[in-house]
Amino acid sequence: MNRREFLKYFTLFGASVVLGEASAYANWLTAKKRHGFPLGMVVIDPHAHPDIFPCTPSFCDQTTTLEKIKELRMNASCFAEVGDRSGGAGGARVPVPFNELLTNLAKLTDLVEAGQIKIVRKFTDLPHCVLRQNMTPGAIIGLEGGDPIETYPDRVDVLYHDYGVRIITPMHYRINEIGDIMTASPVHHGLTPVGQQIVERMMSLGIIVDVAHAHIHTLEGIADIARANGVPIIDSHTSLTLRENPYGTTRLRTFEEMEMVAETGGVVCTWPLGWRVDASHHRTSFFDWAEENLQIAQRLGIEHVGLGTDAGGGLPDLIDGYESILDLPNLVDAMDEVGFNRRDIAAYMGGNLRRVIKNCIG
Repeated sequence: MNRREFLKYFTLFGASVVLGEASAYANWLTAKKRHGFPLGMVVIDPHAHPDIFPCTPSFCDQTTTLEKIKELRMNASCFAEVGDRSGGAGGARVPVPFNELLTNLAKLTDLVEAGQIKIVRKFTDLPHCVLRQNMTPGAIIGLEGGDPIETYPDRVDVLYHDYGVRIITPMHYRINEIGDIMTASPVHHGLTPVGQQIVERMMSLGIIVDVAHAHIHTLEGIADIARANGVPIIDSHTSLTLRENPYGTTRLRTFEEMEMVAETGGVVCTWPLGWRVDASHHRTSFFDWAEENLQIAQRLGIEHVGLGTDAGGGLPDLIDGYESILDLPNLVDAMDEVGFNRRDIAAYMGGNLRRVIKNCIG
């Protein structure tokens, strides 16, 4: 019996002891599916960049596209614009001007007018029936990097009311007026005073605050505001590090950081990032991804872990066998293999995000 078989057997044996009956494990996974997903399973990706970065000779990430979203019959995907870009001295990131951001966001209305997407402005806009061939997927408009907001909280109102933005990641690859990032030495040592105003404005309007890229002290400040207001937050794309960061950056979260998100009622979302240190320390397969999800769920509770691919964002390495979002059904199989039941996999794939959307957007 290999390691995978042991985990599966052990989990099922434990379930049979508790329930006093044999597990009906195999039935649901082999039942009728929609493109690899069991019927009725809601699939939501809270962080992706479909068709937002057009291919250039030096960059082309097609891990998500509108066509792939439709083929997968995903209920909803984030369409995230980026608020900073390369172009500064020595390759430094610089803010995208606010007017330029608005111009970019306005281009999404062309897809709406063509009937290609439906912008999710409120909870009831989430598509639930995905069985018809020509479904219109939900588009959750996002901003990764609040740099164009600068020190003007009222710009959040413009993004919300005029452009339908419903997820904002306050920081991306540069320290900005809101707070510090994970991948640079801190300057503010937490959320700035204007950052507090901006985050509070996001929450009061019903924008989901995404703490991906936020330095631990910035995360602490955002989580404090969220708890005080009874609002869940998310980390839309990360994975687990046990103090010693195996990937060589600080984009991975410790359990301590993940617990800050969970304590708000929020969700930590895991991605298909691949890495290898040695034979004993690696994240290179769907099975590794599923095992990590199991670790997080055991620590935080299944209601606090979900999917978030960062597809289209140019991840430096992917797990083996993952070429695009069309491969996500393999994660369902792997999570089943390590011992998740159908209900818990459904919570991970979109049920938990659906709850956050309902709580925040209303």
